[in-house]
Amino acid sequence: MKIIFSLLLGMHLLNAQIVVVTNKNSQLNNIPKEIIQYIYLAKIDKIESIKVEPILSDDKNLHNEFCNHILSKSESQYNSYWARLVFTGRKPISKRLDWQDLVKKLQVPNTIAYIDKNDLRNEWKIIYEEN
Repeated sequence: MKIIFSLLLGMHLLNAQIVVVTNKNSQLNNIPKEIIQYIYLAKIDKIESIKVEPILSDDKNLHNEFCNHILSKSESQYNSYWARLVFTGRKPISKRLDWQDLVKKLQVPNTIAYIDKNDLRNEWKIIYEEN
């Protein structure tokens, strides 16, 4: 049974396409991958003078895929990077939100989050999508 579940989960992950979204009322549009990386690695917090709040998902598989494909880091590299930032007092790490909290938080313009494209809602717009 575990093997079948693992295979199904693996097939789902292969079909998942991660996109970065924001509220449709946000002034943010089409953000390059490098800027998404800078935001999620706390190197910048503004895009064209717009303060951006990045949201992390508590979905481990989605977060791992985001780290690997968008940030070009393993999850352990990402965690190590943030541990250094937190230890030196430069930045607090963002709290990972479950799906319901993520949906609520995306009601605020200029908040961004990574999701599976299949979960896209009408009140959001895609600002980054891998080709």
